[in-house]
Amino acid sequence: MPHTPRTGPHDRGRLRAAAIAACAAAVGLAGCAAETGARDGGVAPRLSPPTSASPLWPQYSPPVTPSSEPTSPGRRYLSIKGVEVPAAGLKQIPVKELLEKDPNVAKLVRDELQACPGTECGLRKPVYRDLTGDGQEELVVGLDAPAAGLTLVQVYRAFGTAVRPVLISWGPLGLTGETFGHDLVLVSTGNDGRFTTRYRWDGNVLSAAAPQDQAGDSAQKSPPPTPPPTPPPNSPNSPNSPTRTE
Repeated sequence: MPHTPRTGPHDRGRLRAAAIAACAAAVGLAGCAAETGARDGGVAPRLSPPTSASPLWPQYSPPVTPSSEPTSPGRRYLSIKGVEVPAAGLKQIPVKELLEKDPNVAKLVRDELQACPGTECGLRKPVYRDLTGDGQEELVVGLDAPAAGLTLVQVYRAFGTAVRPVLISWGPLGLTGETFGHDLVLVSTGNDGRFTTRYRWDGNVLSAAAPQDQAGDSAQKSPPPTPPPTPPPNSPNSPNSPTRTE
């Protein structure tokens, strides 16, 4: 008859402890196995596409001219008397008429407009972009003056039924630009490379952004500005003379 070893209280305690440890290990393994499966993390966040450049004049090829940074003082401009913005917006106002009645423009601009319309007209096709973030499009005007070697970019905004410039920027012939969101970036190309200036709505005008905000612009440089030829300093037509708003 086989002999069955007898266990004492101490032996039974050791067996009980071993059984508990084995159960705990099994539970731990089961828990680890559960973590290796797929889990529902909830609804994925919506991704916003990065802002990309939108050229103002995509078909325009600027010539290479001597380097000069576009200039534009951050200041107020005069409202334009005799021009009323219709309900349909700035698109209904002829650009030439707007420039001719604008007291902020220099005599150089008025002289160039004498060739419009015609083959010698330097007035570019008007562009309409929302540069203030209010959902309404501003008017961007480009005017080339080859005889002076200059280009004017001027932005108009409607204030109710009134209209006035919010940016007057002169640069070397071939000055062009693009928009990044609501920012306007003006670009000129010279013998020394490509120069860019970013303008942003400050509640009154489009003013040059701080240097740290322009870090994303490619080939950003800051050469000394070259102002355009202007009427006498006290003339209301001078783009460099102080102006006021009504």
